[in-house]
Amino acid sequence: MSRSDDTLVRRVVAGACAGGILLCLVLLGMQAFGSAPAPEPGSARFLRGSPLRPSGSYGVVPSSTSGLVLLMAPAAALWGFSVHVRCSDAQVRHCLKGVALLVGLWMLDVLVKYRYPIDDPGLIAFLWYLYYVPMTLIPLLCLLCALRASALDSRPWARLLRRAAWATSAAVVALVLTNTFHLQVFSFDMSRPDWQETYAYNWGYWFAVAVYVAEYLGFFALLLAASRRRLRGVIALLVMAAVPFGAYCLMYALRHELAVKTNFSLNYCLVVVLLLELALDFGLLPSYAWYGEAFSRLSLDLKVLSRDGSVAFATDSATQTPACALELALRVARSQERGGVTRFRTSAVPHALFKAYGVSGGVALLTEDVAPLDERRRVLTERQDRLRRSNEVLRHESGLRRELWRLESEKRLLLDVEGSIADKVGRMRELIASLPRGSGAQDRARRRDMLVEVKLLVAYCKRKGALVLSERSDPAFDRDRLQLVFNETVSDLRSIGVDCAAAVSLEGELPAAVVSVLYDCLYDVVSVALFAVDPILMLYVSEDEKGVGLRAALDAARMDAGRLEAAAARLREDLAGSRGELSLELSPTSFNAAVRVRVPRAVRQGGGEP
Repeated sequence: MSRSDDTLVRRVVAGACAGGILLCLVLLGMQAFGSAPAPEPGSARFLRGSPLRPSGSYGVVPSSTSGLVLLMAPAAALWGFSVHVRCSDAQVRHCLKGVALLVGLWMLDVLVKYRYPIDDPGLIAFLWYLYYVPMTLIPLLCLLCALRASALDSRPWARLLRRAAWATSAAVVALVLTNTFHLQVFSFDMSRPDWQETYAYNWGYWFAVAVYVAEYLGFFALLLAASRRRLRGVIALLVMAAVPFGAYCLMYALRHELAVKTNFSLNYCLVVVLLLELALDFGLLPSYAWYGEAFSRLSLDLKVLSRDGSVAFATDSATQTPACALELALRVARSQERGGVTRFRTSAVPHALFKAYGVSGGVALLTEDVAPLDERRRVLTERQDRLRRSNEVLRHESGLRRELWRLESEKRLLLDVEGSIADKVGRMRELIASLPRGSGAQDRARRRDMLVEVKLLVAYCKRKGALVLSERSDPAFDRDRLQLVFNETVSDLRSIGVDCAAAVSLEGELPAAVVSVLYDCLYDVVSVALFAVDPILMLYVSEDEKGVGLRAALDAARMDAGRLEAAAARLREDLAGSRGELSLELSPTSFNAAVRVRVPRAVRQGGGEP
C-alpha cells in the first residue's frame, strides 16, 4: 500500500468517526430541545432529573432507556475504531467492525421505532422485523471470527460451513422480513389494537433461534478447540458470563414478565460487545494488546522500517543495519510487493542473511546470523570437491579396469580359438590325408562322410575365427545374432541328412567368450550326430539368473558308443575352463546334454573381476 493509500484510509476512518459523532450530537440535540416527540406517559428517560421527563409512574420499557441507546451508538462506533487499531488479522477485524456497525444501526432502529410517532402498523412491523437483521448477522460474524482465529478457515469443511452459514442467515433474514405475507415467524392480527402484545411464535422463529444458538455454540467450541491450555480458563469465564445471558434470552423468548419489561436490544448488544472485547483483551482473538512488549523481547534481529528509512519498531536484539542492506530493504518497501519475502546478502556483513517482508507503510527487515551455515557450506564444498576428485580417479580406474578386462578377454579368446582351430585343422589334415583312393561304393561313401566332417570343421573354424574379429567391433551377441549362427549350423546339418532344429531365447546380450563355449559344446554334440543312423537333433538356448544354458537332445536308431564317450569327454573339457555345469544322459540311441555357462555381467557393467 502506498503513502497516498494510507492517507486515504486514515481520512475515511476519520470521516466515519466524525460522521458518527455528528449523528449522535444531532440525535441528542433533537432529544434535548424537543424536536423528537416525548415518550408516552408512564415511561422514563435515561436521566431521572431531565426536564423532559414526564410525570407518572416509572416503567422500564425500551423507550425509557433512550439515553442509553443514544450513548450505545457512539460507544459502538468508538469500539469499532479501537478494533480497527488493535486487531491484527484483517478478516477478524472486518467482522468485528461489522458487529460494531450492526450494533449502531440496531440502536438507530430502536430509537426510530420507540421515539417517533408512527401510525402505520405495517411500518411498525417492518421496524420490528429489522431487529432480526443484526440479530442474525452478529452471531454469524462471531462464528467467522472464531473460525479465523482458530486457523481452520482454510480447511475444505470450513469453507463449506462458511457458505452454509451465510445461506442459512440469508434465509432467516428473508423469512423474518417477509413475515407480514406468510406469518410463519410471528403470528398476530394487525387489525387488533393490541397486536404488538398478542403475537405468537411460529416455526420460523424457533428455526432462527436454533441458528443463533448453533452459531454461538460454534463460536465457543472453535475457540476452545484451538486455544492453548492457559487460555481455556478465559473461555470458561466467557461461558460463565454467556450462560446467564442465555437464560435471560430464553426468558424473553418465553415472554416472561421480568424480561419483557427490559430493553432486550440494548442488553443484547452490550453483552455481545462485552464478550467480544474480553476475547480480544485475553488474546482469544488476535489483538495488538501487549504486542509491543512481546515484540521487543523477541530473540530476533527484527526491525520494522518506514518508507523513509526510519525505524518504527525494533527488538532488543536488533543491531545496526548497514546502509547497503537498508537501501535494498527500502526498495522492497517502495516496490509495493506485499505478502512475499526478498532474501539478500551483502559483503558488508559477511555472515548475515537479510529477509525483507513488505508490510503496510514500510518493510520488516529480519537479519539472521548464518555463520554456522556458512561454515557447514564451506566444509560441504570442500568435501564435495574431494569426492569429485575421487570420482574422477575412480572413473579413470574403472575405465582402465574395463580396458584391461577387454584385453584379457581378447587374449583368452584368442588363445582358446587358436587352440581349437589348431586341433580342428590337424583333424582336417588327417581326414584329407586318409581319404580312400578307390572308386568302389564303400570307398565313395566313406570319402563322402569324411568330406562332410571336413566341411563342418571348416565352418567351425570360420565361426570361431569370426569371434576374434567381433570381440573388437561388436563383442555382444543378442538373440537374433545367436539365432542366425545356430540356423546356419542347422542348415549345414540338414544338408547332410541330420534332421535338426534350434531355438534361442535371450533377453540380454552375451559376450563373445560365452558364445565361444557354446560353439564348442554345439560342435561336440554335432560330432556325434554325424555318425549316427537316422539322427534327430533338437537345440535350445535360454537365459536365467544363473547364466545361459544349452540343451541338446539327440535321438537316433544307432550311435557309435566310442563317439558318445569322446563327445562327453570333450564337453567336460570345454566347460572346465569356463566353470560351467554339465548334465548328461547317455544311451545307445540317445544323447541328452544340459550345459550351463555363467555370464560375467558384473564385468561388462562395472569393470571388476567376474
